[in-house]
Amino acid sequence: MRVLVGLICLGLFVLPALAADKIAERVAKMDISEEQLFAIGETLFNTEGANTCLKCHGAGGHGGDQVGAADLRHPRTWRSYQALGGDEVFNADKDAFLANMATIIHVLIRAGAPTWNLRFAKSHKDIEMDWSKVTIPDKVDKYNSMMKGITSGPMKKALKAMAKQFQADSGIKLKSKEQKDVAAVATYLYVRSFDDGSDKAGVFK
Repeated sequence: MRVLVGLICLGLFVLPALAADKIAERVAKMDISEEQLFAIGETLFNTEGANTCLKCHGAGGHGGDQVGAADLRHPRTWRSYQALGGDEVFNADKDAFLANMATIIHVLIRAGAPTWNLRFAKSHKDIEMDWSKVTIPDKVDKYNSMMKGITSGPMKKALKAMAKQFQADSGIKLKSKEQKDVAAVATYLYVRSFDDGSDKAGVFK
């Protein structure tokens, strides 16, 4: 609970009030401070190699080499933001909206787009998404299959290194499932810091 309260106070991380974000719930029960989570997310995001966050999205969330990759500085342009109803729904209930978006993105980072596209809607029927509202081209697969999250080779290697360092620092050994949960929450926490407050952003500020 201490970790959860700290994260909410920072305005960086919100646990869902409506939809069940099992990934976030599990991480909230771990003895990991918000500072540790942010540092883990920063390290994982900036991992070099093929099909990594850094390679596709670029440093600071933009300028990567993957065509069509989201500009992470501008949450209002993200598929999840638009599919959830965009500004209209966001302005009506910001907390619930951000909770649903966190659930979507935690699973996306953890599982990668191919798995997300196949399973998310079936396992999260309480989250309403309308893909016809997405203005980004190439909506067929909802999320581009090139979005690997933490499932690519370099990211898996970075995840193991993270877990080893975390154990050395804290004395806590994370199981494989726990490593993935922490990685998903930590990476999204870091990504949220890219929001530049422009007219395409200002979602997490």
